[in-house]
Amino acid sequence: MAKRLTDKGISKLKKRERSYTIWDAKQTGLGIRVLPSGKKSWRLQLRYPGRTSQSKRTLGYFPTKLGAAGMTVARARTKAAEYYGLVKAGRDPKDVEAERLQEAERQRRALALQNAKTFAAVAEKYISEHLAGQRRGKKAESEIRKYLVSEWAEKPVSAITPSDVRELIGKLKRHAPYQARNVFGHCRTLMKWAVFNDLLEVSPCASLEQRWVLSGAKIAPRQRALNDTELGAFWRAASRLGYPYGPFFNLLLLTGVRVSELSGARWSELHHEVRAAIRAAQKQKSAQAVNWSRLSDAAKLWVVPRERFKSDVEHRVPLSDAALDVLATVPRFTGGDLLFTTTNGAKPIHGLSKAKARLDAMMLRYLKALARLRGEDPDEVTLPPFILHDLRRVVRTNLSALDVPDHVSEMVLGHARKGLQRIYDQHKYEPQIRDALVRWAERLRSLVTPAPTPPANVVKLRRKTK
Repeated sequence: MAKRLTDKGISKLKKRERSYTIWDAKQTGLGIRVLPSGKKSWRLQLRYPGRTSQSKRTLGYFPTKLGAAGMTVARARTKAAEYYGLVKAGRDPKDVEAERLQEAERQRRALALQNAKTFAAVAEKYISEHLAGQRRGKKAESEIRKYLVSEWAEKPVSAITPSDVRELIGKLKRHAPYQARNVFGHCRTLMKWAVFNDLLEVSPCASLEQRWVLSGAKIAPRQRALNDTELGAFWRAASRLGYPYGPFFNLLLLTGVRVSELSGARWSELHHEVRAAIRAAQKQKSAQAVNWSRLSDAAKLWVVPRERFKSDVEHRVPLSDAALDVLATVPRFTGGDLLFTTTNGAKPIHGLSKAKARLDAMMLRYLKALARLRGEDPDEVTLPPFILHDLRRVVRTNLSALDVPDHVSEMVLGHARKGLQRIYDQHKYEPQIRDALVRWAERLRSLVTPAPTPPANVVKLRRKTK
């Protein structure tokens, strides 16, 4: 006997030793079946296409408690009515359900493929598979995310046109020409990689010549080198900044290494005798009075591992006494082995741009003060912009002024030898590099602490000749 089913009434149905079914008086062929386990399932009894008699099919299950997931009376009646309509039209609901599942799967795959080929997805794949482990990978990743992903994130990579690339680089080159050049290089390499990996048919950069894309951008070889007065201001300003940025900047100037090489420096990269001398001096609070001459030249060395050096080889940096004096002011931390850190030794320093801005401001104040002492107008004093990488040019220029041979000066900077010299000359030139850095440190000290100028009324007498 059929009865009008309700959610509340079904929830009160008790299980029996044998299963039983109660039919719905409102919807033809719909019934609720109660199993001996107490589980309740919706059944629909109809004569399905291709059958000569009626048969039952399960539509779903009644929720174990009201409000839980499952098929309520309303949903069961809606689905039964839909099945009934399909049967009347001569279609088997099972076939229709299979078609719907296939279409849903097709759409899911199409959406997944579309999402996999958005620029953001391709960029992430490029970053993880191509840039991972590269020495400059982190910097390239940062620039790709900042300038490319932010612009084209959800856009299909195949929809990016040469016009899109020109527009993006055009906006950049007006205010950041060097950055525009870098970003165009990243874009061109990324697109070429996508073509190689079958993620893109044709690169939008394939027809773009860099000289045309960057036309009008003022990109010239950097030639900025601090003069002697600016070097003195740099050293004094850096010394006043304090740890970690002050000694970091001063060591950049003394060694000529790259920022990335020094920012990741670890105590373990220094000789154990140097570490012991620094530790003893710091315990006695006399870090600036260490007698470095007691240490051998072999001990006064910093070894930059190959994974942090541009040429993918180990780079050995002889340390002058002035460089060791700076290192002796660097504190030790318990959370990690890094020299320059703000996270107790766990991570390298960051925020160099802010520290550099503070350094520039302090340098300018010092230069204005010098002008005032000379009786000049301090308001006319300026500090032309420079970047930290320009310090390597400063070191190289001053080594030439000190008559250091070119090949030794280049090795001080870590530039690889070229041609036949690279193949046949395997000498490390470590003593010559050490001598060059010691002479540079002495010259720098003379700029920072120049000899006192005699008063104007003091006349220098000529030495009497015999």
